[in-house]
Amino acid sequence: MVAVGVELGCAGSAVSRFFCQCLLLLVTGAAWAAPVRIATLHPIASDLIRQVGGEVVEVVDLMPVDANPHAFYPSPSELRRASESALIVAMGKGLETYLDGLRESLGGQVPMFELGRGVPSLRVEVDEVFLCCPAHARGAIDPHWWHSVRNMRRAAFLMAERLAELAPEHAAHFHREADRYAAELDGLYRWARSEIGGIPRRNRKVTTSHAAFGYLCREFGLRSITVLGLTTEQEPEPGYLKDVLRTLIQHRVPAVFPEKTANPRVLESLAREAGVKIAAGLYADNLPPYDPTYMAMMRHNITTLVEALGGGR
Repeated sequence: MVAVGVELGCAGSAVSRFFCQCLLLLVTGAAWAAPVRIATLHPIASDLIRQVGGEVVEVVDLMPVDANPHAFYPSPSELRRASESALIVAMGKGLETYLDGLRESLGGQVPMFELGRGVPSLRVEVDEVFLCCPAHARGAIDPHWWHSVRNMRRAAFLMAERLAELAPEHAAHFHREADRYAAELDGLYRWARSEIGGIPRRNRKVTTSHAAFGYLCREFGLRSITVLGLTTEQEPEPGYLKDVLRTLIQHRVPAVFPEKTANPRVLESLAREAGVKIAAGLYADNLPPYDPTYMAMMRHNITTLVEALGGGR
């Protein structure tokens, strides 16, 4: 303490030494309380870490909230930010097809944690789909695991465990916050089941562009009908469009749901030709920009589905 006092110019009277000691406590306390720096490859991972980590973590968002995760790759500046972090968190299950390249770019100096590895998987079982990416080939693992509330609940505890490994002195905090967030997710799950229970059974069909809502449908007793899966660079063949129209009519689809970050032009045109209602958009791969949280995304999607499919009690 005396050595530090001399270095700080605080040696001398008892009063000077007292203030020096107070300053030292402030400095060492601030260093001890430095947050754990975590880089994320998806806004949903960012929200989850903030929920579980609270003020103990600093989240570095590498992917913008409105980016397409199927086409995203970190820029050189984002790679630099990632290299300065204690951990990089990905959603996993093949969503980030560039992970191996990212590991190579970083030279293995920053560990990666894939949230999706620890939650149950669902395979794509869609026949009537124009593939947007290899992750949506029939039989592949569906990477959109977060549309299951129970999966998200499990991921909260997995994240708490991983953070506790990084900062064991805060383990109790991480587990306490995971418990709190799990209780909120339980409430979300109960609310969603109740709301969806009001939809007539004949209308429980979620018709979207690409196969993103399989987990939600499995969890809440809905049927997923995927009619498009187009990237911005692709246009469907005329023969394929006829197949889509036939699908909409054959399944007596009550409404189609565009995706918030995708161009709805083709889907809306087909819906009008088939005489099908065009509902409000759903968030498939992103979070609402007005409230970038998982809770807001799920509440928006469930409310939109219920309103369009004739729910309400």
